[in-house]
Amino acid sequence: MPRHALTRSGASVVLSVALAGTLVPLFPGAALAADGPAAEVVVPAPVRYQPRADTVLEAGADGFLHQREGTTGTLWTEYATGATTPLTATGDGYGGMRAALDPATPGAPRTVSITALGSTETRKVEVPEGASWTKGFTADSILVSRPAADGSLASLGVVRMRDGKAVEQPVTGVPGGFRLMHGVAYQRTAKGAVVFLATPDGAVEKEYLVDYATAELRELPDHGDVDLEQFGDRHLLDRYGGDTVLHLRTVPRDDPMATPVVTKLPSPPQGYRVDPLWPTLIGDWIVFGWSPESWATKLPGVRLQAIPVGGGEVRSLLAHSTAAPQAAPDGSLLVTGGAGATDWAVRRIGRDAAGVPVVTKVDDVPPATTTVDGLTLGAGVLHYRATSDASPYPALYERLLSVTGTPTAGNRILRRSVPAAVDALVPLGNGESAHQTGSDVLAASGEHADGMYGRLSGGSGRYVVSGTATTQYVGDLQRQFGTRSFSGRGASAVWGTTVWLSDPAKPSTVSWYDVKTKATSAALAIGSGCTPDRLQAVGRWIHWSCAKGAKAGVWDQKTRLSTPVPFGETQLGDGFVVRKDGAAGKLTLTDVHTGDPAAVRTTDFASVPAGADWSVDKFGGHVAFTDAEERIHIKPVTVPRSPIAVIEDRVDATVLNVADGRDGAWHGTWQLSRPAVRTSMEIRNRAGATVAAWSSGDRSGARFSMAWDGRGGADRAFVPAGHYTWTLSADPGDGSGPRTLRTGTVQVADVHLPFRDYDRDGIGELFSRSGGGLTAHEPVKAASTTSTGWTGVNHVVPFGDLDNDGCNDVLTRTTTGDLYRHSAKCGGVVTPTSPKAKIGAGFNAFDALLSPGDMSGDGRPDLLARVRSTGDLYLYADNAAGGIGGGVRIAGKWNGLTLIGAGDLDGDGHADLLTRDAGGELWRHRSTGTGAFHPRVLVFSDWGAGRDAIIGAGDVDGDGKNDLVSRDANGKLLRNSGRGNGTFGPTIQIGSGWGARGALY
Repeated sequence: MPRHALTRSGASVVLSVALAGTLVPLFPGAALAADGPAAEVVVPAPVRYQPRADTVLEAGADGFLHQREGTTGTLWTEYATGATTPLTATGDGYGGMRAALDPATPGAPRTVSITALGSTETRKVEVPEGASWTKGFTADSILVSRPAADGSLASLGVVRMRDGKAVEQPVTGVPGGFRLMHGVAYQRTAKGAVVFLATPDGAVEKEYLVDYATAELRELPDHGDVDLEQFGDRHLLDRYGGDTVLHLRTVPRDDPMATPVVTKLPSPPQGYRVDPLWPTLIGDWIVFGWSPESWATKLPGVRLQAIPVGGGEVRSLLAHSTAAPQAAPDGSLLVTGGAGATDWAVRRIGRDAAGVPVVTKVDDVPPATTTVDGLTLGAGVLHYRATSDASPYPALYERLLSVTGTPTAGNRILRRSVPAAVDALVPLGNGESAHQTGSDVLAASGEHADGMYGRLSGGSGRYVVSGTATTQYVGDLQRQFGTRSFSGRGASAVWGTTVWLSDPAKPSTVSWYDVKTKATSAALAIGSGCTPDRLQAVGRWIHWSCAKGAKAGVWDQKTRLSTPVPFGETQLGDGFVVRKDGAAGKLTLTDVHTGDPAAVRTTDFASVPAGADWSVDKFGGHVAFTDAEERIHIKPVTVPRSPIAVIEDRVDATVLNVADGRDGAWHGTWQLSRPAVRTSMEIRNRAGATVAAWSSGDRSGARFSMAWDGRGGADRAFVPAGHYTWTLSADPGDGSGPRTLRTGTVQVADVHLPFRDYDRDGIGELFSRSGGGLTAHEPVKAASTTSTGWTGVNHVVPFGDLDNDGCNDVLTRTTTGDLYRHSAKCGGVVTPTSPKAKIGAGFNAFDALLSPGDMSGDGRPDLLARVRSTGDLYLYADNAAGGIGGGVRIAGKWNGLTLIGAGDLDGDGHADLLTRDAGGELWRHRSTGTGAFHPRVLVFSDWGAGRDAIIGAGDVDGDGKNDLVSRDANGKLLRNSGRGNGTFGPTIQIGSGWGARGALY
């Protein structure tokens, strides 16, 4: 399923779709606007996806023997002419040659006849007197043996005919005292053969290589665990260590007892393994194969590679190949393979001038033809079944069409095999199609709905409908046991989440049922004058058909009018109906898009043979049909389409959890009424600023999916926790431009704990205390939560997460000077009964207690306290154990200042402190991250007069930046929005009547 390129604006996204590839538009050349009538496209008659089997049995000097699927017996094909003739190869031989000992003739020398396959010429070689033929031979020689008196091997010889006489060349190196086992030669090639010698008692057995060119006998090494397996013209090869060990050993052909050279094969790519049967020699190279661990690719064979003996750079030879390569007399190899069914051939692996393996084509293998047996078109995705005589099951194929302009068809994709005895394919509009097998409905993806009886009649996205004459069924392909039945209903159709039903008890009406909301409608009059036994639904259009009376019509939900249309084999599109008239050999089109029965018109649309398969793309507007040659025509429809819309969606719950490392991305999937050339998503914060935006040409039919990991900005940092608004737009490519389809909200939480956020919505809480009540306020939402029973408390400190439970806590100081931690619940204000712990005593000595956030650089919140008598300022750091450590003096003589803990104001990751002096100036003290401050910076001059409370309340306006809230003497609540650089915007009023709220924290 593809992963496609997208345009991003400070966002990190994940796309989940049903294709595979890179993040690019599926059809980069598609026009974004209609540019004239689109032309009809003809897809060639389908060929079977799997190549025709053709196995090379022998590679001769002049041709090769092979067995091809679809033919009987074996064939001989000549290299020079390509002529192929049936040939039944009998007798003993190899490499396209056969040899046999001629019947003995009294008084005449014994002879061996040598013939080449495909030739009538015979070469005869005499067997010298007293010698025996070992069955070793070449095109013009034979290998003979002579016994000694004791039965042991006396000699071996290579015999050739010279001027009509047999000339024997003795083989050197024959050891004494050994017998020739079985009297025959093995592993025969044009260069030599292998013989097995043993002592008379069989105690010692040895393997030797006879070299015809030099007439030498060379002892072969005994590697113990495996015999030599491949005999090349320069090397001999064996593998060892079992099927999974990637090591091969070779020795020189002219010195087999030399120290073996070990060649380590590279590790195969993911999903492949080294095929143990394929290592083959050609020159100084080893040819080997990587076979898939599973045959999910549906293409046979292995990926053929080559590596130099001893190791080196690997060369790719063939993407797919079948059967082990066969050696030809000249040392080259013949193998069948290629890129696919239309690029399948018998190929030769030879060597170039530098000795490097090269692949050339010898003979094309024609693809296996198929017959189209059912097709469907939905949202620009063409599915069709193709049946081949050689396959027991039809295969389901897919082609993707361009969204705009001429519906150009993309490459063919094999989806799966489907049973032969299935009803028609049904388009789902989400890149899939469905078919029925028994009581199950299966999608091409493998998703299924069970308990679906009767005949499959329609589908839309994840939902499918089927029915009998008395009961209708709606199934959810993504939910097991999600099928619902409707008894007493005569027909059904589905569009989006709406199922349409007819009721024999209420003729001339239909009703609907919403699969998600479970809502139902009353009976709706459609003016049919009969009970429909077939329904179709596309957008605002409901097609009804009554076999009794042989009539049909299209009911328009917008106008509530029913337009008569031709009765028969029909399919509904967006504002039109296509009917197949097999007797007349044509498709007709009835245009009903205006909704006015008086404006309806029926025209001839296309000529088709009586048995043609055909389909209307109700999600896209095209019509597909086959001709007599099994070609598939895709013809555009010019009827205006309805506006693009969302007909079903699935969006994750509105909380994004990523703090603990889980995949907490927010996911959404939308099913559209028609494909879009580009979809766009924009995510904004409460202030309306865009924090993430992206667009993509990716689609799966008319469905697309997007995901957001909660990051934004150029640095791809996590956005502050809070509620964000997403807006989905789509461009249908018809010149109307992008259209907003959906908006919604997503709550980002647990990314980090924002300063003073107590309910994980990213908004800082402002606390007030009046009497025994403690209230948490979010002014921007006009929301508040109050808890009561707070007695014996003289100060409240909104704090960070002190007890490591993932929620910001609250500190309180009692009238006796004890300091308590109250564990919050991430859901608003704490209560007196919330879990608490005493974390300090003697805090009545301080006239200011506040938390600016993290000042010490350990990522945990800290407490600042000012001594009433001296003005000394102390830092109490979080001890990471649910409490605070000992106080450390960090400044002195801070008397007369209003201290304001403000959180991180400039984005450097450290908490900042604000102070207001007696003259009304507001200063910012930027933390160093080590428990100290940089020199103060003036924020506002002559500011703060008449304000009785100034609170660094966190982000209260939802823009992701910490703000400043204050109250004046008239009870007005004021806000200065933080700019994220340590400064603030102008003062604006956000509330009134706050004088009665008591103390603010």
